[in-house]
Amino acid sequence: MNIGLENICKSYKLKTVLQDVSLNFQSGKIHALLGENGAGKTTLAKILSGSIQMTSGKMFIEDHEVIFKSEADAIKAGIAIVQQRPLLASSLNVWENVQLAEGKKIYREKLDELQKQWAPSLNLKTKIRDLGGNHRFYAALLSALIKDPDCLILDEPSAFLDSKERDFLYSRLKEFCAGKKTVIVITHSMAEAAKHSDTVRILKEGILWRDYKSSKDFSEQYEKDSSRHSENFVLGGNGSRTCLNFVNISSHPQNRSALLDANIKVKYAEITAVLGLKEAAIDTLENTVCGIETEKAKGKVEYTSFDGETTVLDLQKNKYSTAFLRKHNVAIIPSDKTFRAANPKLTVAEMLSTYQKKFNRDYCISLINEAKVNIQPEESCSNLSGGMLQRLIVARELSTNPKLVILCNPLHGLDVQSQAELIKKTVKLANDGAAVLIIGAQDFPLTICNRVYSLEQGYTHLSFSREGNN
Repeated sequence: MNIGLENICKSYKLKTVLQDVSLNFQSGKIHALLGENGAGKTTLAKILSGSIQMTSGKMFIEDHEVIFKSEADAIKAGIAIVQQRPLLASSLNVWENVQLAEGKKIYREKLDELQKQWAPSLNLKTKIRDLGGNHRFYAALLSALIKDPDCLILDEPSAFLDSKERDFLYSRLKEFCAGKKTVIVITHSMAEAAKHSDTVRILKEGILWRDYKSSKDFSEQYEKDSSRHSENFVLGGNGSRTCLNFVNISSHPQNRSALLDANIKVKYAEITAVLGLKEAAIDTLENTVCGIETEKAKGKVEYTSFDGETTVLDLQKNKYSTAFLRKHNVAIIPSDKTFRAANPKLTVAEMLSTYQKKFNRDYCISLINEAKVNIQPEESCSNLSGGMLQRLIVARELSTNPKLVILCNPLHGLDVQSQAELIKKTVKLANDGAAVLIIGAQDFPLTICNRVYSLEQGYTHLSFSREGNN
């Protein structure tokens, strides 16, 4: 399916999101739509899929002008979208959700075949509320594929996927395109676009800023930009005092990989990172370290406050918890920013006022300005892109001047500029004496870390330490 956009504009009462955007998406290719948070990527995807209507401009399919007044119009024309936050019925299972999305009877054999091809690890009988972020994405993907679209739009598809799952998804997308179909991927990741797409288009502040007809051209430019923007971060020195020490911790949750034996030492004035995939139990480690899921955990945790007071906790006795960490002014930024660190049903003010006894608008405005997000405190969190939400959460968590910061998959969902800013903040935290623990350090520059652990098959291994094996 060949799709053409001509002078697309989208304006709201207080701002213009897209301005005179003209693009062509040729069939048989994967097209990456790149840009910083708030650049207009998702808005353009919603226009293409009929979710919202353009203010002005024209859209063409195979040189015939089309007007979409709803998603149903787009689906009828052969365009399906997987939203970044898909609407799924949590009380229904995957099969029932796909049936609901299709709106008519479907043959189970067809869905079984799609499941085998696209989501082999997904159980169609599992209820949505029991699925992790990756399987929720697969459920939404199957709901789109069941419509047999000629154009598939994916809005931030890898938000909940690890590197192995991403590679598998893109291999399937390439096969999908081989049938003269079209894929449009909305992404913030320049590395992902360079690796997997055929063309790259970059939006900036609502306009088409760059148009690369070949991913090779984009890759060459990306390498130049990466070299130009890379900085040599130097920490102020290794800390001598241990802040948090996990000794022989394990956990056996029902729906995730088991953590078998983890030993992790986090020191003040240092950055400690842990690398690992979902199947290696990185999400189980996150839940255990953040005190979220300790009822099935064993092992010992030693916490030493900045003032030197040490507390030893037995995980099996459930004394280590998120409440314990919060009581000791520990900043926690989880990998699931949407539902664990916030909620789409909250206002921005409610989300930012976690540490306030009562609503303080000036305080909220100061955090919004610090995060460089264009939004009002009274607006809903659902109006935020993933990157905007993450920047606000980081600003909220660091506003308490914590001496221990736990960052889970911190760079995912951020554009290049925001990633660089967060890395600088992380280094400053360590230089100012705070202990920093990064769990799921994918894409994080390990050269600035004092200690790096790898998590493999539920076991941790010290891969690197500036102090040798200490």
